[in-house]
Amino acid sequence: MFKVMRESNMDMDTAVYNIIIHGMCKAGKLEEAWNLFTNLLLSGLQPDVKTYNMMIRFSALGRAEKLYAEMLRRGIVPDTITYNSMIHGLCKQNKLAEARKVFDSMDNKSCSTFNTLINGYCKARRVDDGIDLFCEMYRRGIVANVITYTTLIHGFRQVGDFKTALDIFQEMVSNGVRSSSITFRDILPELCSKKELRKAVAMLVDLQKSVVVCPQRM
Repeated sequence: MFKVMRESNMDMDTAVYNIIIHGMCKAGKLEEAWNLFTNLLLSGLQPDVKTYNMMIRFSALGRAEKLYAEMLRRGIVPDTITYNSMIHGLCKQNKLAEARKVFDSMDNKSCSTFNTLINGYCKARRVDDGIDLFCEMYRRGIVANVITYTTLIHGFRQVGDFKTALDIFQEMVSNGVRSSSITFRDILPELCSKKELRKAVAMLVDLQKSVVVCPQRM
């Protein structure tokens, strides 16, 4: 497609490159996408935040880190997608200190950004750090959503602290956040094993009333 567009003398600006790079990335043709990105630079055009977001999202961590550093050198301001991609990639490699540095460099943090780092902490079994971030969300006036609560519930259940997991679930209900089937799957087996059947039945009734689509764990 790119070759045809060049041969037809079509004007190639950054927006056109972005469309083609996005298609290559979605198709899993990452080296072709990287070649297009290189061609963009060699042509004298300036990549924008969308270009870097696509390249960072679909690149291995080492390359993503280089792209992120290059982006900052060029004076291109990262957005929420950039930060979330970097934090997610660093957390997957258990580079939580580096992920926290990226997180702390943000001026405006969204619920999704908090969720990304909370998920990283919980997967590393650092649930206390996850709760600290949850409290920071509250201090900043950022409303936690079902993904926030489900991530923390699963994290505490994984480390064997079912009491805290249940406390978080009860806070979620009290705050009017509708549960998902994933949340119930974390809580129900433990309730049944402890013979707290009334709570289990009540939760099942609540689940039937819920229309929330199950969040995907990162």
